[in-house]
Amino acid sequence: MDRKTESDPVKVNEGFYTIGEVSEKIGVKPYILRYWEREFPFLQPMKNRVGHRLYAERDVFIVKKIKELVHQRGYSISGARKVLFDLLLGKEKDPRKLYINEIRDELLEMLEKINRTLS
Repeated sequence: MDRKTESDPVKVNEGFYTIGEVSEKIGVKPYILRYWEREFPFLQPMKNRVGHRLYAERDVFIVKKIKELVHQRGYSISGARKVLFDLLLGKEKDPRKLYINEIRDELLEMLEKINRTLS
């Protein structure tokens, strides 16, 4: 018989994660997750009877994307919100493509400035 030890997390609702589990899994403090819930309207974890947050896989995916955009790619909260809206609505299939396009546009602007300076 397979028994859980005390150190194993007990899943009340399989497929859902507590804010502490998501915090640990993603590497973001719980207060940041609560802040992101206010800033990103599509991040809406369920709450159980006593009001504890339960993050579904979709919520965890969104949290990972927010962290990637804000912490790794340097987006502002509003910029990350726009990218995620487009991603979730299917307007932009791959956020990396959008990021590459932004870099390309910045490089073209810099090249234009260099050409004007040299002229």
